[in-house]
Amino acid sequence: MRAAILVEPRKIEFRDIAEPVPAANEVMIKPMSVGICGSDVSFYLGHRVAKYPWLLGHETVGRVVAVGEQVKRLAVGQRVIVEPNYPCGQCSFCRSGRGNICPNKASLGVSVPGCFADYFVAPAEFVWPVPDEISDADAVVMEPLVVSLHALLVSKARLGDTVAVLGCGTVGLLLVQVAVAQGVRVLAHSRSAHKLELACHLGAEVLDATDTAQVWRDNGVTTVFETGGTTATVELALSAAPRGSEVMLLGLSNEPASFVPLNLVRQGINIIGSLIYDHPGDFARAIALVKNGTLHPSEIITHTMSFDAMDRALELASAGPAVKMIVNM
Repeated sequence: MRAAILVEPRKIEFRDIAEPVPAANEVMIKPMSVGICGSDVSFYLGHRVAKYPWLLGHETVGRVVAVGEQVKRLAVGQRVIVEPNYPCGQCSFCRSGRGNICPNKASLGVSVPGCFADYFVAPAEFVWPVPDEISDADAVVMEPLVVSLHALLVSKARLGDTVAVLGCGTVGLLLVQVAVAQGVRVLAHSRSAHKLELACHLGAEVLDATDTAQVWRDNGVTTVFETGGTTATVELALSAAPRGSEVMLLGLSNEPASFVPLNLVRQGINIIGSLIYDHPGDFARAIALVKNGTLHPSEIITHTMSFDAMDRALELASAGPAVKMIVNM
């Protein structure tokens, strides 16, 4: 089969590799479209070390082409999406309902070969049929949508609250859509005028922020969602968060950030990390919300390219102009 292989930073080669064979509890899927995620970009740029040669990709909609002998609820020909993080189900974290931080979890395109290929395999437990009401374009963006939905669910934000979304990439924009759909007022913050325009299209407000802390305080912000993933955005979130609010960290910055503990303690500010999602509830919720028309995650797609141009697609996604890049297989 044909696969787009990362052979070194910023270098993709198309190679013919052996087709995977599904184990008894797995299905083999032929991707129809795939999304390029920030983690794919990190590997592509060499910011995260890959086991070269490596097969990236974890956001996809496709069709089942083969099923393992133990698989009963999925059939050849079904259109499906994949929940690409596979907790072990056995450790103390999984048993307490915290599979998102399972130290033994496998991740498609990160610790196991990904989906930027003609075929890939996934455990049947983490493969979800796509209802007919959901388009391919919405389906391929479902995984990052669930990341954003999970963050809103674990926050204290409620109907009628005002929140700030700091960073308007894929997760930030989807957070805007999710929050607005749930009756939450959103103030968007980004250095990109284009991304702020998209945020406004999705229902956010953009206010003049010469003094971000003052703007957030005057507008009663109760939760700050940090999605930028940089030292600067983390430090801004922590320094500008209003008294009594919470800061949700989603951006996964791996650089040190400084803060003054006394200020956070004295002002009663809570810091919470939000990592991926809970299995299986969050995917089920997201699918239902897209099926009934409440959410339309495809609205954040800005670029679409062909599989033959995977190297160019990754380069564009790395350069910044593409908010959400989709590759048609």
